[in-house]
Amino acid sequence: MDKIINCHREYFDKTPELISEVPGVCTLMGAFSDFCKGYCITGTGALALRVAVSRRDEAVVSLYDATRNEKKQFSINALKFKKEDKWANYIKGVLSLLISDGHRIPCGLNITLKGALLYCDELTLSSALSIGLINALNELFSFKLDKNSIIRISHQALNQYSNIHPRVRDLITMLYAEEGKVIYFDLTSMNYRLIDYNFSDFDKNEACGIIVDPQIPPQILRNDIEETRQDAHDCCVNLAKCITDGTPIRDISIRELKSHVITGITEHERRTSEHVILESIKVQRGVSNLERGYAQGFGRALSDVYISMRDTFNIVCPEVDWLMKRAGEIREVYGGSLVSNGALGSIYLILTKSALEEYTQKFSDYEMIFGFKPEMRTFIPHGPATVVKVEQ
Repeated sequence: MDKIINCHREYFDKTPELISEVPGVCTLMGAFSDFCKGYCITGTGALALRVAVSRRDEAVVSLYDATRNEKKQFSINALKFKKEDKWANYIKGVLSLLISDGHRIPCGLNITLKGALLYCDELTLSSALSIGLINALNELFSFKLDKNSIIRISHQALNQYSNIHPRVRDLITMLYAEEGKVIYFDLTSMNYRLIDYNFSDFDKNEACGIIVDPQIPPQILRNDIEETRQDAHDCCVNLAKCITDGTPIRDISIRELKSHVITGITEHERRTSEHVILESIKVQRGVSNLERGYAQGFGRALSDVYISMRDTFNIVCPEVDWLMKRAGEIREVYGGSLVSNGALGSIYLILTKSALEEYTQKFSDYEMIFGFKPEMRTFIPHGPATVVKVEQ
């Protein structure tokens, strides 16, 4: 907290009145399940965004991104979308929707941003920034918004103002997460339940989950993943049009899909849709093992998703592929996959403590070959977004 407070003071010559903190969302399984409205497992992780806010007299919003050293400013009375304002448009959208909903913004604002999520992809950053700002203004101006209202405003603001379509499951996770638990979603009904996560302490469990960040530049994978997600969405939309009996996509028989009983789709659409449906099915198997604390079974489910993703979409890069292959050579690495957390290329592995020691010994070879130094941390599910008042 001290760093963002000091940044705010240095730039605005004023102490922030409160700080809103939003954790990033990790989708451990089911990153592509949205497209068949299947199942996924999420939790909040170590990456976060902090939003420091103080009031100012004139009706101006002044923004300072202390992480990327970017500055923006606009009038509250002229909330117009401007392409060149980039991430500032997310803030304009939130303010515009709050005002149209009847929530008065009685003064200008000084806003400082800081945190690793500022380097993440557009969906992650926009969701975190909108949730963080609404939480902050809700506290600052006593709007008395409940969590569901915050989710609605965030989703609506990003959709209408910036033409960004945030994942509702991410917004729910940011606000309803609990420490030490992950969330299992049914993406058709949007029902969810919290599940104890038993893989965060090597002293208490046979195996734990770690996240390895290969530290590659984000542009290496970003465009490929964004294009792949759009393609998977389009393939599933076309598949849905070709289903004559009204069966939900996630319930389509893989045997029927492979045997060409469903006509009107290309082979590429068939293969892509197959991965999406199978990924959702594997989430159901994974969550059963997760609830039992069965590390080997959960690891196998993760690896099945990764292999299918790699073979279907070919979106891995040499650095990620190298790290996954080295993990696969160690007997007590039970499995792993790419984790969707906004920091592209991150790997999630389930392994024992001895396997972890063996695996980290390979990092020096990785650094020598690729020139990047990987970072590793145990995945420990964090809690929800919070707001803290700052003593003046």
